Order: sequence, then C-alpha cells, then structure tokens
Amino acid sequence: MIEAVFNRKCDNLVSVIVKGHAESVDEGYDMVCSAVSAISQSILIGITEVLNLNIKYSLEDGFLSFSLNGMEENDVSKCQVLMKTMLLGLKSIEINFGEYIVVKEMEEV
Repeated sequence: MIEAVFNRKCDNLVSVIVKGHAESVDEGYDMVCSAVSAISQSILIGITEVLNLNIKYSLEDGFLSFSLNGMEENDVSKCQVLMKTMLLGLKSIEINFGEYIVVKEMEEV
C-alpha cells in the first residue's frame, strides 16, 4: 500500500512523505504506482525547476519526501498551488483506488 502524509503549518502545506508500493498488479504495469509517481515527481520538478527553489528532498524506489520548512514565507506561499494540486491529485486516486493508497493530513505544531 502507498501512504502519503502531508503536513500543514499555519494553513500551509509544508512537507510530504509518499512511501510504499500499490502492488495492484505485476511490477512495471501498476497504474496506481505510476500515477502516484507521476503526480509526486511532477510537483517536485515544478518546485525545483519551474519555481527554481532549493528544497530538501529524497527520492528512491517507493519513497519520495520533501519539505518547505526553513524557507522564506514568500517562497512557501509560491509552492502552495503545487502542494495543493498534489494533495488533491493523490486524494482523487484514493477515491478510486483506496485499497492501494491512503492520504493523510497532519498539523505541525
């Protein structure tokens, strides 16, 4: 199962961890994993290549995490459209394929 955990701080999405594999079909043919990977990596590319922001991230097989913590408030604000797009995109996959993915939102203190 894929688990995506988004963290909020002061009404902003500030970090995400996506881990696991859907294992809905044979490896290499898993549309759920492919969709999650495409959305997640596209958002990371949008932040790093389109907005040209330097963020901390980790990308491995079955794992993606990145954080906006420590960035200036203006840069965090710039990222919100992308972060919310990622959240909504993954939630839409969860609606249709909830047995393979769970999306959670947490509040940082």
